[in-house]
Amino acid sequence: MNTSSFEDLANDILSEIIYYLSPTDVLQSFSSLNKRFSNLITNEHLWHISIGDSRMPLMIFIEHSHNILKLIGNRVISLRLNLMNTIGGWSIISSSLHYHQTLLLRRLHLIDIKPNEFDKLLSNHFVRQLHTLLVDVTPSNPFRSLKTEGLHLVKVCSRMPLLRICRLPFNYNNQDAIEVVTYPLKSYMMLSSLVNPNQLRNLSIGIHSSYFLEQLLLCIPLIEKLSFSIEDQDINMNGGYNKIILPTAIDAHHLKHLSSLHMNCLNNISFHRIVSLLSSLFNQLTHLLLKLEADTLVYGSMIISGDTIQKLIIDRLQRMATYSLNLLLYVKNDLKEKRVFNLFHRMEFIQREKPKVVIRECYDRSNLGSDTHCFIVFTLPYNDTTLLSHMFSNDFEKSCQISMAATNLFPHTDTLRLYGYKKTNRIRDLVKCESSVSSFIPWSLISKIEINDSEVITQHTLKSLLEKAYNVDTLDIVDHRGIIIRTMLYNKENYGTRINQQVREFFH
Repeated sequence: MNTSSFEDLANDILSEIIYYLSPTDVLQSFSSLNKRFSNLITNEHLWHISIGDSRMPLMIFIEHSHNILKLIGNRVISLRLNLMNTIGGWSIISSSLHYHQTLLLRRLHLIDIKPNEFDKLLSNHFVRQLHTLLVDVTPSNPFRSLKTEGLHLVKVCSRMPLLRICRLPFNYNNQDAIEVVTYPLKSYMMLSSLVNPNQLRNLSIGIHSSYFLEQLLLCIPLIEKLSFSIEDQDINMNGGYNKIILPTAIDAHHLKHLSSLHMNCLNNISFHRIVSLLSSLFNQLTHLLLKLEADTLVYGSMIISGDTIQKLIIDRLQRMATYSLNLLLYVKNDLKEKRVFNLFHRMEFIQREKPKVVIRECYDRSNLGSDTHCFIVFTLPYNDTTLLSHMFSNDFEKSCQISMAATNLFPHTDTLRLYGYKKTNRIRDLVKCESSVSSFIPWSLISKIEINDSEVITQHTLKSLLEKAYNVDTLDIVDHRGIIIRTMLYNKENYGTRINQQVREFFH
């Protein structure tokens, strides 16, 4: 009988094994084992490194940065950094990277980097070789209220000539926007440096206006996948929706490579302006995602109805194209008759087997007018990260006729937002063991729970909820005024003890 040892494995097999192990563990275990392993780790294996998480102390972040990047930084091709709890985190990383003369880094993912450190990053020489830059920020990050729209996109594109994939989910502060008459000129001047050919193929950009997007589309001729969010100012608040000027459709020849489009419209104006601007592009798409949250009226040219969605978007897509919908509509003066809601049910795209479309009424009266009807329309699988309790009812399984696991129906969920009412307590229904609705919640994926209206929460219901969502580390409970009255962070190693303690404190 032949026997073999770990050291007898070929280098390519060892590299595959190393790929699944923590870099810190690999370095501690193998870097000094022998010359062969040391050479494999430092000179042959290509590394994909992730440093930091939402709870990592600064000292451990520094230790990992120095121990890993100073030894193998020149072999790292993909680097993911979570800077949420680190002051000067990028400076620490940068000093470790400067230890090497040459770098192979091509993909950089930054979580919650601050504007001043982002500017330092862009001044570093190695950014010119990046082909992927992904940036994610938390709600409190200063990038959430930029004063100049598109400034960082221009900086990134001008300093990274090889960049093909870019995500900058920064928000522009619309409250400080100048008059619409001069705004298009400002956008054009800001984007003038992007007119030269760039390599962008995949772009995801944060909330900005449709005026800015009009100019941006002319500067990214090679784009294949585009994702954006739009929140135009309501410049005709007193003049009514019918006076809004819609843009001319962009010439499809300018964006002949575009095949995937994700658009998030945060009001009625943005929806109609964007649909008008992109109307010539829908028939070339292979995939479309439409996310919409808006007020609408029952009548008028600016209505958002099932017929609007059908004619302006769905019917323009090519036959084999796939699409996803996530629509949250507030229909004024329609609470009793529910005309817009009923019209959605008659649409042809609602009746199709694929994608399956679900329509649910929302019963939250706290934020609605006395005669406003609210409902949500979404397709399955649902690709957003936040689930609303409005989306579920006791007949969910029957209406969907889909026998898929919850993690497949809602694969990207990390937040569960619950609404409770005195007459209809959705929170209580969701946590009942015998409830069929509970089985459709991907409890294992959820890390954050938000509960709106604390008045309907009992100690037993809250305890049952947290036992189901066993991976949750954040719980926000909001009172009827919209104020977070309690935030609980759990140490999972003391999970049961902390739940009981926090619940008792909350109700005393």
